[in-house]
Amino acid sequence: MRSGLPHLLTASRVVMGAAALDAGLDGHFTRAAALITASAVVDGLDGKLARWLNAASPFGGLFDYFCDYLCFLVAPWALTRGLLGPERAPIADAVLVLPLVTGAIRYARNSLLVTTQRDEVRQLPGLGTVFFAFVGVLAVFLDAPSRLSPEQLGVALLTMTAVLSVLMVAPVEYPKLSNFRGASPAVLVLLTAMPLLGTTVIAFAALVLGWSYVILGPAWTRGHGAPSTELRAGGHLPHARGDGAGG
Repeated sequence: MRSGLPHLLTASRVVMGAAALDAGLDGHFTRAAALITASAVVDGLDGKLARWLNAASPFGGLFDYFCDYLCFLVAPWALTRGLLGPERAPIADAVLVLPLVTGAIRYARNSLLVTTQRDEVRQLPGLGTVFFAFVGVLAVFLDAPSRLSPEQLGVALLTMTAVLSVLMVAPVEYPKLSNFRGASPAVLVLLTAMPLLGTTVIAFAALVLGWSYVILGPAWTRGHGAPSTELRAGGHLPHARGDGAGG
């Protein structure tokens, strides 16, 4: 029962991801953005619950990864694709394939790295997939389609998608959100509030802070040294549940 509660919370993300995918394909962009955001909030809670109940496991970590792929890659792909409109150029669909491929590589690589090591594993390289997930989400909450021309919106979305996709598998180390005191709960509170109130202000803050992390995060890691994450036989996947990086 104890170990089942975190799994149940993780499983709820499958429902959210499927609903977000359906909403994105049907053109209900605000609903899709809200569901992806809710999934990110739950992703920040299931790992904390598993550790609190001492119920973390390899299965839970891999289950979380599979849910991440749906919620942070497939559903956001549908949302971003919908925002680009039916008249998008063929190059747009080609660029949107990138996060699906690099995200799959990232999850497969990290799972192998973690599950095959019996000693300490250093912080896993690359940028979390959640950053791509919020490309379309923030575009919706900032009302970008009405503020930008279709050409400007397309350039912005596709440029961010390409950059973040490459960084998912780049040999670059980013600090965990938990390294910054109080950052994890603050982010969860803001994400919870974003679809409900102060939407534009919070979305703009998230855009600025997110890209600041993307640009400055590697320098912070080099300056402070990348912390080691201890993994022993029978341990759990430390970066699959609630690490603040979205896998």
